Amino acid sequence: METKTYKFASGLIEVTSDRISFRSTIKDLKQFQSMERFNMGHINSEQYTYLGIMPIQLALRSILFGVILAIIAIAGNIQIFSLMGVSAIVFGLVVFNLDLWIDGFLGTKFGYRLCAYFFAGKGHKITIQNNSGGEHIVFYVSLDQLNEAMKLEQLGIKERPVAQTIPQSNNIDDLEKISELYRKGILTEEEFTQKKRQLLNL
Repeated sequence: METKTYKFASGLIEVTSDRISFRSTIKDLKQFQSMERFNMGHINSEQYTYLGIMPIQLALRSILFGVILAIIAIAGNIQIFSLMGVSAIVFGLVVFNLDLWIDGFLGTKFGYRLCAYFFAGKGHKITIQNNSGGEHIVFYVSLDQLNEAMKLEQLGIKERPVAQTIPQSNNIDDLEKISELYRKGILTEEEFTQKKRQLLNL
């Protein structure tokens, strides 16, 4: 089976003949997660709100954007731009101080929640359970990708493929010899079975 790739908001799912893997494109997730398809269990989803930028970064960008708008407003005498610029600067300063002082010292998430209210994307957190007790595969999808993510459950393999033992050519000769000895009554059935198992590595 050739590798199949499914693209989601937080990274790529890759499916081979025996494994399913996730490669993250965002830094908040483990960069590589993988499990055998035989171990794939149920897929769970829960609604999730994701902010792809730190509040302090968003605050600094907002202040910079506000300053640029204010300069354009002064140069072009455009009143609406000055109002937008002042609003962006005030928002940036509020978030900056919340994140730096309140959240930093008290461990709260007021700055994050304020940014998330205006700028966070909504989606789903997907968990592919690992039936063997290993690590689950966890990633995020956008709202319109939920159905495609849930269909991944159909890629699980219900029964582990049995590796067939192919005897080597010298073992085939030995098998023929012990079969001949068994037919002649030199080997008992128990001895024959034991020798056969040894030759086939069973």
